[in-house]
Order: sequence, then C-alpha cells, then structure tokens
Amino acid sequence: MNNYYRISIILFLIIAVISCSKDSDDSYGSYTSQNTYTPPPATTSTATTVTQYTLAASAGVGGTVSTSGGTYDEGTSITITASANDGYEFTGWSGSDMSSSTITITLNSNTTIEAVFSQISTLSIGENINFVYNLHESLPDNYITEFNTIMDNLIEIMPAKQQSWLFNPDLNIYAWNNIISSPFVDANGNAMQGASISGNGSSFWMVLEIPSDEFINNSMHRYSVIAHEYFHFYQMSLSESFAAPSDGTNPNAFDVLWLAEGTAASFESLFIQQYYGVNYFEEGQAWGVSETVVNSPESYESRNVQDMNYSNSVFMILALIKELEKVGFSTEKAFQSVYKTFWESNPNNTNWKNIFEEVFTISVDSFYTMLESYTADMSLIYPSSSITLQDIINDNSTISTDSTSTDSTSTDSTSTDSTSTDSTSSTYSITVTAQSSSNYILSGSDQNGNVSGNDPSISAKVGDTFSFNMNSPGHPFYLIKVSNGGTDSSNLIDGVTNNGASSGTISWTPSEVGTYYYICEFHASMLGTISITE
Repeated sequence: MNNYYRISIILFLIIAVISCSKDSDDSYGSYTSQNTYTPPPATTSTATTVTQYTLAASAGVGGTVSTSGGTYDEGTSITITASANDGYEFTGWSGSDMSSSTITITLNSNTTIEAVFSQISTLSIGENINFVYNLHESLPDNYITEFNTIMDNLIEIMPAKQQSWLFNPDLNIYAWNNIISSPFVDANGNAMQGASISGNGSSFWMVLEIPSDEFINNSMHRYSVIAHEYFHFYQMSLSESFAAPSDGTNPNAFDVLWLAEGTAASFESLFIQQYYGVNYFEEGQAWGVSETVVNSPESYESRNVQDMNYSNSVFMILALIKELEKVGFSTEKAFQSVYKTFWESNPNNTNWKNIFEEVFTISVDSFYTMLESYTADMSLIYPSSSITLQDIINDNSTISTDSTSTDSTSTDSTSTDSTSTDSTSSTYSITVTAQSSSNYILSGSDQNGNVSGNDPSISAKVGDTFSFNMNSPGHPFYLIKVSNGGTDSSNLIDGVTNNGASSGTISWTPSEVGTYYYICEFHASMLGTISITE
C-alpha cells in the first residue's frame, strides 16, 4: 500500500471519530446552545390601607378662614388662617387651645374647629348707652307698650352714660313672661332667669323674667322691676367699683347690701309713686321691715341677711334722708346725694365708710346710732308724694350747714296694733315636677291666685299651709332660710314635714314673716322665692 493510500485511510478514520464524539456528548456544549428562561421567585403582593380623617373648619360672625377643610390621610398637616372682617378682631379657636390666627393641625382624628371673632368696641365715652329691647311675644301687648314708655322716661330722667368699664356700647334687655320656659340663654349658654344686671367680663345685659301672676293680679312690681334694674345700670355707669365682679371678697367691688339695693328699691318706689300714683313703699316694701333694722343695722351690710323686697334697706335709705335733712340737706339734695353723688365717688368694699362720711357729712357709725331712735315703721318716714325724680337729679341747691336740727323723735313713734282682723288660714296645694336640672315646675295656687311655671315665686300669710305634692325624682326639694346657704341642717326651715323629699308630700305652716326659698339639693339653679306676710 502506497503512502498516499495510507494517509487517506488515516484521515477518514480521524473524521469519523470526531463526528461520533459530537453526537454522543451533547451536554458538553450546552452552555453555548441552551436558550431556556428561568423566571425569578414569585413575590406576594400586599395592599396598603391608608386611614383618612375629616377636617371641618369654619368662621364665626365677623371673619373668614382660609380653608373649610376636607378629607385627608392620617398625619397630614393642614395650615389654617383666620382673618377678621372690618370692625372685628380674632379672639381664638373653638375646638383648639391654640391662640394664633394661623395654626397648623396634624390630623390624627376627625376634627372640627371654628375661628371666633369679636366686634371691636366703638365706645364713645360720655354718650348715652343704647338699649336694645328683646321683648318676647309671651308678654302682653299692653305691657310691651308700657315697657317702652317706662324706658323712655327713665332714659330722659337719668341717662346712663357710656364708660370704659362697661365694655359694650349697647346693652341688651331680655324680658319674657315666665308662663313659658326661658326663651333666652346667656353668654355661657345657660337659660336666663330672674331679674338682674348680668355680665361676663366683656359685656353686660339686663334680665327681666316677669312672673305670670303679676299680670293676672296687676301687680305694680311688673313695672317697678324695670326701674329697679335700670337704676342698677345707672349706678354702674357712675361707679366702676359697682360694675366690678363681686363675690363678697373683691376689695375693689361694692357689696354693701343696704346701700346697693336700698337705693335701687327706693328709686323704683319713687318712680311708681310719680308716674302711677301708687304708694309702692306701702304696697311693696313697708310690710317687710323688722326690728333688726333699728337694733342691728350693720347686719344689712351683708348680702347673707334676709331682707324681703329689700324692705329694711329701703327703710335705712329713707331714714338717711331724714338725717341728712337735719344737717342742712334739702330733700332733693339728700336724695341726689344718695342716688348720684355717692356713686360718682366710686366707693368700694375698702373705702366706702370714708366716702360715706365725705358725701353725707355724718359717719356710718353715727348714722347707725341715730337709727336707734326710730321705730321700725316705714310709714313714719315716707317721702312726700309731691317729690319728683327730675327735681332730685337736677337739684342745684347747696347744703345749709347752719340749719337747726329738729327733734329726731317721730311725733308718732307708737305703732298701732298690727294684728290682722282676718284670722282665716288657707291651705295651698302645689304640685312640683322637674323635667331637667334647670328648673322646678310648679302648678297650684297661693295667696295671690294661680301658681305655674318654672321656679315661680310663691306667697302666703303666717298661719297658712303649703302642701307640696312632689314628683321630682333625682331633685330633692328643700325649704331653706337663705338662698345661698345650701341644704345644711342649719339652713333648713324649722317645722317642715318631709323636707328634702322628691316624692310624697312636703308640708309647712309658716309661723314668721320673712322671705324664704325652695331649692334642689343638687342643682342650685333650681331655686324659687317664698314670701310670708302677716
């Protein structure tokens, strides 16, 4: 075999071996030819829940806010700006303790917030107070007509002038017939009641809740109370101390009962006497005078003493007028000094005795001693029916210091037998219920006729009997001596059967003339007056 042939056979064999190797070892070259996709490990999808809260933002009267709010994710911060309108100023937020006009709230709960604004005072010192009448439709039409006439007369006689301490240029008067529930609420959201001048540190208002029996019985008190409360505001316009917050401990206030209330109560009697020809001293006050007023007059400095219709305080004012006449005051000048000059001197709980002596030329202690010579009979010291309030306020006379003092002993100091010829006693049945913690509701009768409404005043004579038929669960009904003395045993009226019951019958036959009260053990606003006469 030649070499060429051998080489050919060898090459053929090599080629054959190589071909067989590729066919039998396919995995060797798989890294170059493999095209298989392997997916990544599967992941689990979890939905995220976002908590959302609402913001409700609003503005009170007198301004706007930059947003009204909406619905936001928890933790969202929202900035709110309060802007006051002309004539108003921003005073704070209702719903937040933050005080800035621009605040940022981070929402973690549903939130309601309101911007609060107040009207900027436009006081004109020395100008007449503007009175705004809020007279409820429950009042009879003829009373509303008379109310307007009375206020016109009062404002003309002695206008109350605006002062910096009176806060607001307008004074609202709220009046209604208590045959209905109180239709008005005060600045703190409480139902108005009673008769008073009230305030909250930024404004004052007058409250006149007129008992329905005063319309039924044509009581002059329904008119005199207007003059009484007006006079208090007149006092406030003269004396910053009289307008100051008073709780019996403020040295810069004025709390002397007989001077504060005796002036207002004697003024209302002079007003009724002048404009209606009725001796209201006789009708409304004289019967309440007690011997204490001449034996212990200093006790009437405190508001804790019983003083029915301020009778003893009025007695002291009329006695003071008599003593001033003896040292040279004309009757008009004496009343003017009591009604105006004294208050213009701004007496307070600290300096009032000094001012008393400066204005009246006699000391308080001397006056109290002078009272010892009086008989506790107001009829002996009634003022003349011819005196007018215009003459009192406009008097320009001087004090005559050389006048001769007259005998201070009354020419008729012996009181007549006051024993009533009517010995008949009556029993008055009154049903007592309570629908809330604001008022007792009484229905029945007393010596003046029908009794009805919320916490009405009731009255009877000594020897009459009250029978209270109780249906007031949760509101124990107590008969007490002093209105702010609570229901401690020392303040409970003696001789009351079942006192403090909320069911059954409470019975009481009063044995002494006086002013007493009924009150709820747990709610001091559930309070009414009981007047006992001879």
